[in-house]
Amino acid sequence: MNFLNKSKFRRIFGVLGSFVPAGLLLVAGGLTGCRDKTPPPVVLAQVDQVKLTLSELRESFPAEYEKVLPREQYLDVIQRWIDDEVVYQQALKSKLDEDPQVKRKLERLRRRMLIEEFLSREIAAGSGMEPDEGSMQRYYENHKSDFLRKVPELKYQQIRVATLKEALAVRSKLNGGNFAAVAAKFSLDSNLDLSSLPFRKPTEIPTCLHDVLDAAVGWQSPPISCPDGVYLVKLQDKIPAGTALPFSEVRETISGQLVMQHKGKLRETKIRQYKEGVSISLNVDQIPGQEVGTPPAPAPGDQADSASEERLPAGE
Repeated sequence: MNFLNKSKFRRIFGVLGSFVPAGLLLVAGGLTGCRDKTPPPVVLAQVDQVKLTLSELRESFPAEYEKVLPREQYLDVIQRWIDDEVVYQQALKSKLDEDPQVKRKLERLRRRMLIEEFLSREIAAGSGMEPDEGSMQRYYENHKSDFLRKVPELKYQQIRVATLKEALAVRSKLNGGNFAAVAAKFSLDSNLDLSSLPFRKPTEIPTCLHDVLDAAVGWQSPPISCPDGVYLVKLQDKIPAGTALPFSEVRETISGQLVMQHKGKLRETKIRQYKEGVSISLNVDQIPGQEVGTPPAPAPGDQADSASEERLPAGE
């Protein structure tokens, strides 16, 4: 079913690209007979008489994405559309859509789609809510257990020199409290501001420096060879896994959660409103399933086996 390869798609795009300016020139020159006539849709692919247009593609990929997404991604989507369309046409030829069971499935899908689309539009009309700082702070305080570090975070100072000999000479000058001053004087990274170092996750620390992960605060390393030089490291601070992330790091997440909560409440409110004045009945006795806490009834065969066991003579 793969009728067009990617090179052919590229030629299609090239041809289409040349048609668009030509069409615009015709309109600009007044040769169409109607200057305000809507231009014909740009066709990207076609299977028999069914066409995929540029406007239909943009329903899945907004126009602004065209500035960042590679053409290959669009080509893949178009190829999948062709594959799907070929199969869809075969399904129609086999009259699968007329099968009663398929019709019921399609109706359930249609019903669910209309419900969700209607509710999303209704909710969107009243969901222009931006959580305030106070509500976000309260949510953070009440749900700190939801915002815990999964890995430790470390802050360390470093001195990087070219050779092991230099590293040993520099290490002899360290006395525990002068690490930053020695780094400023001898490190190849002397422009690094050691007074405002970030906390780093293990994945952000070079593999050659991973000894720092198991160290205690204040630990100073021996010379460590790395691809870009020899390091001396001092662990300045460490935040263990399982501690709460600061509010500033989870603020956007909390904002999104509060917006979703607001939309959920709007949805419930809308459904309650739609129920008002509507006749609703529920025939509980005819609903299948077991009552909570009620043991399932034994199958007919099980009952017979049980009765025969009761009639066995004692001791057998």
